[in-house]
Amino acid sequence: MNRHGDAVQTVKRMIESGEAGQPGLLVAWYMCNSLHAPWWRDKSKSGGQIVEQIIHTYDIARFLLGEPVSVFCHLDNLFHKDVPNYTSEDVSATSIRFSSGAVATIAGTNGAIPGKWISQWKLVTQNFTVDFTDANNATLVQTNLPHLRTLTINSDKDLFLAETLDLLKAIETDGETVCPMEEGAKTLRLVLAARESGETGRVISLVG
Repeated sequence: MNRHGDAVQTVKRMIESGEAGQPGLLVAWYMCNSLHAPWWRDKSKSGGQIVEQIIHTYDIARFLLGEPVSVFCHLDNLFHKDVPNYTSEDVSATSIRFSSGAVATIAGTNGAIPGKWISQWKLVTQNFTVDFTDANNATLVQTNLPHLRTLTINSDKDLFLAETLDLLKAIETDGETVCPMEEGAKTLRLVLAARESGETGRVISLVG
């Protein structure tokens, strides 16, 4: 759903047009603090926090930086060891390399502020530094000018409604959605590789 955000869409167009210049670095974090449903806590059912929840942040990394070639992750359950049947990780930190040469770091936790769901990211391209407070809102600083220029994008678009309407339009017109199924499969492959890396301690190649 984050691909529908007005700030995300604007920056994506700037990358595709060349205005943003070469994307180089994305730093992102997802933080919450909730026991969630029993199935969510059970890694064998949910896949863990990276796979079930933070996948949306990994998808934005792919959307803005391109296809990943390798991934390395640290993860652990540090805050919920005494919670019965809680087997999901509650801290994770992942480093991703992309075919373009760009890199990303994505950190996540289920041990932060109760009642708050924080999903933010920063993007550095050749010509801009972008601070996303969420998919709809961002501050862009243009860095390839003699004097820095600041742009802001503010929107209250309902991402879930936009996602639903996009799907209905694709069905009605036999067209494509903003995020076709194969894109979801590629992002799932990335988060499964991150989980594998966190469980084995190895860098996982996504080439081939």
